[in-house]
Amino acid sequence: MAAIKILVRVTKDIGHEVPGPIKQGKQFLFTNDLVLEAYDGNTPGNGLPQNEQQRRAGTHSGVVTLVRVAEAGDLFFPVPSLLFQYEATYKFNDLANTPLRKGQVTGHGLFLIDNVNDFNPLEQPIRFAITGGTDVYVTARGQITEGQPNPQNRRLDIQV
Repeated sequence: MAAIKILVRVTKDIGHEVPGPIKQGKQFLFTNDLVLEAYDGNTPGNGLPQNEQQRRAGTHSGVVTLVRVAEAGDLFFPVPSLLFQYEATYKFNDLANTPLRKGQVTGHGLFLIDNVNDFNPLEQPIRFAITGGTDVYVTARGQITEGQPNPQNRRLDIQV
């Protein structure tokens, strides 16, 4: 299996909170615009174009669903933490003068936040499983790491 390491940065974040109380089933929808920051060691000026407009990688869109609200007596999570399920897809473009190719990469997983007021992750770094893909990523497996090295970064370590 070949390994691909892709680092993208969120340049635009569009989100929507589905109306309703904070309880199981509450959903948040999102979509992000992405710029390519690194691909297998290539960086802007070193294998990638320096101009950010020439590195528009694609989008990252999905839904997070509240699956558990920790209450008194919870055996696994601190009160008042919230456990969310993440389901999302990276939709990459063919990007001229870079190795990035058209295709989709799907990610799934769980993440825990401290409470509804702060929304701070309780486990760092946040990681999700790469569960599949299309086109050149059709056999994709691996993991996504969010917020490393910067809060707006997403690193995809893909085995194809």
